[in-house]
Amino acid sequence: MFHEQLASSSLDSRIVQALQRDGRIGYQELARTLGASRATVADHMNRLLTNGAVRVFAAYDPSFLGQEVIAHLSIRVNGASLPVAKQIARRPEAVLVTCISGAWNLVAEVRVGNLRELDELLSTLRCIPTIEAIDSVLYSGELSGVFISRYDGVSTVDEIDRHLISLLQEDGRASYTRLADTVGLSIPAARARIQRLLSTGIIRIAAVELRGGGGRLLSLGLGLTLVDDGGETLAQLRARDWIEFATPCVGRYDAVATMVGHSPRELLAQLDLLREMPGIRRLESWHHLELIKEDYSRQAQVSV
Repeated sequence: MFHEQLASSSLDSRIVQALQRDGRIGYQELARTLGASRATVADHMNRLLTNGAVRVFAAYDPSFLGQEVIAHLSIRVNGASLPVAKQIARRPEAVLVTCISGAWNLVAEVRVGNLRELDELLSTLRCIPTIEAIDSVLYSGELSGVFISRYDGVSTVDEIDRHLISLLQEDGRASYTRLADTVGLSIPAARARIQRLLSTGIIRIAAVELRGGGGRLLSLGLGLTLVDDGGETLAQLRARDWIEFATPCVGRYDAVATMVGHSPRELLAQLDLLREMPGIRRLESWHHLELIKEDYSRQAQVSV
């Protein structure tokens, strides 16, 4: 029984990883990639999607939206952290808000157009009475992550594109038939538009897995001080399938990353591997206790 549960969990993880690479991958292709039957893959995927453990949706690339500044905020609160986290989560600039363990109480990722907008946002957040301190780290260099799609810098969208994207933000695996019928296109025309949106990097369709107290995954945030410019070390980090996100930074960390695992023992083993990497001089970690917001699809009405 135990071995069956372990095999099931492993297949779930492989399905999620495949959906993070391509949220619209078909059952047949996925079954062939994973070496499992189509029926088994469909059963596992449908269960993950139906019970809310995994969401698949479309998100605009930050560059397409003119979000030139992305910042990681560490926030210390004098009092209960959950009400403050929920208040920050209502801000449209915040795409990720979590309650964490350690010296800081909250972590947020915010996306804005420029440094002036970031300064205005920070000034607003500092007016929240129970916030004692905010430390901001700016992402720099090449970003990696599930919803970074490498916008080509020239392609645009029209009203039909925006309508299609809004539908895909609700359900990234919506059928071409449903999408075409809703926007008034033929199925080939709808498919061609979506393929263009994906190939030009305007959007990415991928999976997000529920983590924390209500999810299958445990998640640790990492703040890294690197030995050199970090290029080789970051490449090594991104090659590990349990590193969900890693990006260079300007601030008290040289890089910020997110690591996932299924148990404290698994996370410990992964942390020890990182501590042995010669390119990492210092490592801080924090446990994501409760995910309050993870929403990269908030700009459904973007007008560009």
